[in-house]
Amino acid sequence: TSRRQRQMCIRDSAMSQELRIGVGGMSCASCVSRVEQAIARQPGVESATVNLAAENALVRFEQADVPQLLAAVRNAGYEPVVESLTLGVGGMTCASCVARVERAIKALPGVLWATVNLSTESAAVEYLPDSLSRERIVKAVRDAGYEAETGEAAPDDGRARQERELALLKRDLLLAGALTLPLVLISMSPMVLPGAEGLMHRLLPKLVWRWLELVLATPVLLWAGRRFLIHGWSELRHFAPGMNSLVMIGSSAAYLYSLLVLVLPGLFPEGTANLYFEAAAVIVTLILLGRYLESLAKGRTSEAIRQLMRLQSKEARVFRQNREITIPVEEVVPGDVILVRPGERIPCLLYTSDAAD
Repeated sequence: TSRRQRQMCIRDSAMSQELRIGVGGMSCASCVSRVEQAIARQPGVESATVNLAAENALVRFEQADVPQLLAAVRNAGYEPVVESLTLGVGGMTCASCVARVERAIKALPGVLWATVNLSTESAAVEYLPDSLSRERIVKAVRDAGYEAETGEAAPDDGRARQERELALLKRDLLLAGALTLPLVLISMSPMVLPGAEGLMHRLLPKLVWRWLELVLATPVLLWAGRRFLIHGWSELRHFAPGMNSLVMIGSSAAYLYSLLVLVLPGLFPEGTANLYFEAAAVIVTLILLGRYLESLAKGRTSEAIRQLMRLQSKEARVFRQNREITIPVEEVVPGDVILVRPGERIPCLLYTSDAAD
């Protein structure tokens, strides 16, 4: 019986989840009891233990709505501790990357919501600091195969990061193009230009030309195209294949097949020992060109968004206690009456009653 009870306890603990919620405004044992009762009444909650000294609540539940738990704390007259974080995220190239980063962040316990913006290369996260640290959020993004910058980024940090990425893309594209062009000429000239093969063989033996193709293709794949290998492997490792893994598989297959043909030609039937180094290099070069053009367009879009954000008013004129006062826009709360004169910018978003709730 005792063994069965222990097994049931282990099974129940494996099914349960724990969450720490910071609670502000408590001052006595009565506050502790009030918060515990408010949380314990919520559906799916197994237990709630409030620590007055640490100002947090340890909640154990099987399945519960975390925003509903926070609302219960507020309704009890106390304020749950919630923090916001903005991360710079590098390495994203498409909507699939955005979804992958969002899933990685939202899977963390204590995350209330997360949204990722491809244009600004950033992620906005709201989370419970008593359950989750900023370092763990950053680690989750990096484990998903992307770069993450800690701390609150300044408005110009995004522009600097994009300029840095654009410069790297341009450098890799120039290197790939400079090596791919002669590689294509070496491999394709005998097929399209009469007499080119004989001229090449008079200059150098056929085997030397084949090894020269390897020499030209290797830097294109392993250096200029290293971003595809790194991110592609990360995507496959997390069972989430994307564009990077597709480029990695296509270019690597052509390169490795050609390398085997060059080193061990006897493994292949007669007439099939052909080199495809130029295919691997062309794949990498064309994708780099597309990424460079995409980065240029994204940079212009991001700059337009930043200019729009600069138009936002930093102060708001509100009507409180029968008088007009000017406050920072961050201090505007739902229910405030905002005064906007003709020609002025609206300082904040408008909320409906449902959104405010």
